[in-house]
Amino acid sequence: MFYRSARHPFGRAVSRRSARALVIALYILYPLGCVLRLRPFSDAFGGAADIAGLLLIAAALLVFAVLAGSSLQRQAQEPEDKLDERESAERNRAAYWSYSAFAGLVVAGATYMMIATDLVESGKATLWTPQTGDHWNAVVGGLVLLGMTLPAAVLAWGKETADME
Repeated sequence: MFYRSARHPFGRAVSRRSARALVIALYILYPLGCVLRLRPFSDAFGGAADIAGLLLIAAALLVFAVLAGSSLQRQAQEPEDKLDERESAERNRAAYWSYSAFAGLVVAGATYMMIATDLVESGKATLWTPQTGDHWNAVVGGLVLLGMTLPAAVLAWGKETADME
C-alpha cells in the first residue's frame, strides 16, 4: 500500500536509517501490543496491560502510516511503468526476497499450528494456538502489515545508493 499525497507525489523522502528504524519499530510494537492485549497469562495487571497494548498497536499503525507515504514504499508498490530501470531492478529483487521470507514464515507458522494441535490433542504438551476471533485477527493483522511492508523493509536494508541518503 502506498499513499500518494498531493505535496509528495513520489513519496516523502525517508533516509534508509529512518526507514530501518520505522520498520524495526513496526515489527516490535505491533506484536508486543497484541501480546499485551491478548495475553494468555493471568489478569494480574488488569486494565493497564490492555491500555498499554492498545497504545502500542496504535503507535505501530502510526508508524505504518508514515511508511505508507515514504519513497521506499512507493518504489515497492508502484506499477512497473512508473519506475526507472534502477528502481525497477531494486524493487524486483526486494519482491523476490520478500516473497521468499513471507512464504517461509507462513510455512513455519502452518507447521507450528499442525504440531501444536497434535501435541495438545494427545495431551503431551500445551502450546499456544489462536483460540478466539481476537487471536486470529491479531495474527492476520500482523501478516497483513508484514506482507505490505516487507518489500520496503528489504529495500531499506538493500544495497546503498548515493541518491537514497
